[in-house]
Amino acid sequence: MTDTKPSSPAAKLLPALLLGLGVLIYLFFPRDSYQALKGLHGPSEATPPLTSPAESVSSWRRFSTGETSRLAVLLTDPNSAWMGVQQALETMGIPYIFTDDVAQATQHRVVLVYPIISGKFLKRDQQEGLRQHVSKGGCLLATQVLGADMKDLFGFAEVEESREHFEINFNTENATLPTWLTHERERTVRLGNPQRPHTWIGTQHYQGPEQVLATYQDGKAAWIAKEHPGGGKAMALGFDLGFFILKCQADRDDEASRSYVNDYEPSVDVWLRLLRDLYQKHEPLAITVDTVPDGRRLAAVMTFDIDYVKSMPNMVAYRDLLKTNQVPATFFIQAKYYRDYNDSGFFNDESVSLLRSMQESGIEIASHSVAHSDMFARLPAGTGAEVYPDYQPRVYNKGDTRNATVMGELRVSKYLLDTVVGTSVRSFRPGYLACPPTLPQALEAAGYRYSSSVTGASVMTYLPYRKLFNREYSGSTGVYEFPVTVEDEHRPLMDERVDSALRLAEKLAEYGGTFNVLSHPNVLDYKYRFFEQILPRLKNLAWMGTIGQLGDWWSAREQLEIDVARRDQRILVAISAPQPVKGITLHLPASWKPAAALPEGSKLETGRLYLPQIENSILLTFSER
Repeated sequence: MTDTKPSSPAAKLLPALLLGLGVLIYLFFPRDSYQALKGLHGPSEATPPLTSPAESVSSWRRFSTGETSRLAVLLTDPNSAWMGVQQALETMGIPYIFTDDVAQATQHRVVLVYPIISGKFLKRDQQEGLRQHVSKGGCLLATQVLGADMKDLFGFAEVEESREHFEINFNTENATLPTWLTHERERTVRLGNPQRPHTWIGTQHYQGPEQVLATYQDGKAAWIAKEHPGGGKAMALGFDLGFFILKCQADRDDEASRSYVNDYEPSVDVWLRLLRDLYQKHEPLAITVDTVPDGRRLAAVMTFDIDYVKSMPNMVAYRDLLKTNQVPATFFIQAKYYRDYNDSGFFNDESVSLLRSMQESGIEIASHSVAHSDMFARLPAGTGAEVYPDYQPRVYNKGDTRNATVMGELRVSKYLLDTVVGTSVRSFRPGYLACPPTLPQALEAAGYRYSSSVTGASVMTYLPYRKLFNREYSGSTGVYEFPVTVEDEHRPLMDERVDSALRLAEKLAEYGGTFNVLSHPNVLDYKYRFFEQILPRLKNLAWMGTIGQLGDWWSAREQLEIDVARRDQRILVAISAPQPVKGITLHLPASWKPAAALPEGSKLETGRLYLPQIENSILLTFSER
């Protein structure tokens, strides 16, 4: 028989003490309530499978028509990253066509030959057509000019291929290059990460060139030019520009950038600006579309990530500050309806009421996922049938997230925000800015239109662009990316870098970039002071709105079709807007003056024409002074 030890008085009191403690917690400590979520089950419809886009090697043909005043892209190989060139031209508002016909291309004053010039891709008679184009005063820019057939046209002795280059330095003393190449990171741009030679893209360098516009880091010629009698010009660029642009936009450049965030890293934007400058300089009828709404120099968006229980009540102070300054903003909300390693379930009745009032004040409510997992970039795609409340992901520790999928995070967060808050979520930002390969197509399939999931410095552009299917090179989605410019987690504290943030904003304003601020309102003090100081100063410089507002304007802008033609002594500008768009600014030759009344509310000042609204189509008539 086993002896039993008598219980101590303390042991007898323990159950009563625990019961009393539970009563105190129940009575005096706040509890999460989820009545607003009771009975919900959805979304009701499954998301279609994530199939590859309906792109093909021949899909460039949909861009094959337009007046000869457009820039012509002569496509020598459709099995290429031509979409990078197309997105660059679209972003910079340059009217363009694509063609594989040399005769059609050379009717245009400015011709970009992409991706290769060689005997394999251009026959002798086609090469002769390009020669005739330059001899008649045309401008020819070609990437990757290989072989000896056309070296006299471009003015070099030999060309060599290599994988030894990661940087390009512009020869700013050459008059061909624009005067805006003033910043050290504009004069020297990155192609790759110097520490990772195995990731460098293939390049060509030209020996014995007549003019050197840019060199690689080893001094070899990367971009060359030759002037011809009659004003013609031929330029050769020694790398695949389209592939480089897509590689960066897909965030697959192996950390080629010199900064991650809070700094100026414009390596992609420099090439985009150079394309626009070349077109404007060499096409007498050039018109381009500005990248900022309402005639302003800069687009600025204030965004806030709500992924912490204390951030919920803090939203009110930031909302009131934004309202005082009459600045709309986007709040990315984590729809967290459970407790786990990260935090409590703060998407509850109290926060839902607050979010409803936020939306009523003009705030854009956007999704910041459900789990806010640091493993989001590695999550499986999911089935597209994930629904609340069955979808129950959990973060157990860093690097340990279970039962989560990309589609689940997108579908369920959007469903809850739409249904409970009474909004229509269109924008998304992942936790940790973690991007799985399937994110672009998953966003589109789940009903999102806009994303802010990378930093501008890391992708080396501060201009919006379409996200690429699978973050690869052969298909784009309908989802637009708005990269982050400034964030709140790096040192120094935000209120200590207001001036540096404004200097960055002013730099982006030189070419119509987007200034996207990301902050977590987990604290007030120094983060609040940052916005308190910067908002009044930004308003004098920038158009300010939400991600959704800028996205709507940007997507309507990209559908514009502009054709310019000279008829008798008049210049006719035909503009088609499949989707109505407000606040468009056109850049046109300063010598033009209206030959007929401009639309009501229009303003023409020194080569900038502001149009308050374009619906369907309009025809403008100009003459030259």
